[in-house]
Amino acid sequence: MKKYMIKTKRLGLRLLEKNDIKYLEKLESDPEVKKYFINGPSTREQAKARMSDFISYYEDKGLPCFVMFELESNEFIGRCGFVPAKTGEIIVGYLLHKKFWGNGYASEALIALLEWSKQNIDADYIIAFALADNTASQRVMQKCGMEHYKDDTTKGVACSFYRANNQ
Repeated sequence: MKKYMIKTKRLGLRLLEKNDIKYLEKLESDPEVKKYFINGPSTREQAKARMSDFISYYEDKGLPCFVMFELESNEFIGRCGFVPAKTGEIIVGYLLHKKFWGNGYASEALIALLEWSKQNIDADYIIAFALADNTASQRVMQKCGMEHYKDDTTKGVACSFYRANNQ
């Protein structure tokens, strides 16, 4: 039985651990899954380095990254969680295997994360962003009550930024 920090109707979210590379390697290296990520697909070594960053964000700043499982099947769905922005803001994000796209899992996870953050993260707002042409992810943010507040570039790529009040 997995120890979930957050449970929803269909999802179990537990803290990312070092041995979770077995789950994340395939997800992070999939060109279709990472199509809308600025840095694109990751090699195994890049995924391991990113995992180390995620783990240290929790250890150093209390910002968790979770691996998501479907409760009914125990199947790995993806990852989600929080990272610090260089601006001092807190970013929430999610990444799901394409098999699970279009089933409401991203919205379910994002709603749970935004609720969790109100009790556990000291920030006025939680932000999220998506590439300007990633309308599916923007719809998820809107559906979860996040407000569009600016269009800007990140690493030279046009993005739409959303935020949710964390009070």
